[in-house]
Amino acid sequence: MAKILAYCGLDCGECEAYLATQKDDRAGLEMVAKKWAESFGAKDCSADMCVCDGCPEGKRLSTAHAISCGIRLCASSRKVPTCAHCEAYICDTLKQFIQFAPVLGEKLEKIRKELGK
Repeated sequence: MAKILAYCGLDCGECEAYLATQKDDRAGLEMVAKKWAESFGAKDCSADMCVCDGCPEGKRLSTAHAISCGIRLCASSRKVPTCAHCEAYICDTLKQFIQFAPVLGEKLEKIRKELGK
């Protein structure tokens, strides 16, 4: 599968929800929903809420967070491939997100180095 990066640096090709969506795997989406409900305390998380084609693709953005994701909304409005490409890097929204997911901050920094920033 081709590498598709989300604006935040997440590799969609490593995401269980993205992979299950691409395979049209309903059982896989149900498993992801159950896992996310337990991991993130989202008791109302359903398989339908886990459907995702990756935020840059934008076909189906049903994941519980994608529709209202501040990072996705900002980056898509700025027309940048990832936050690492943004002139406003590193904004407060991204700082807060990286505190939650430090590995994505590392990925974005790697992208910035590759860009010579």
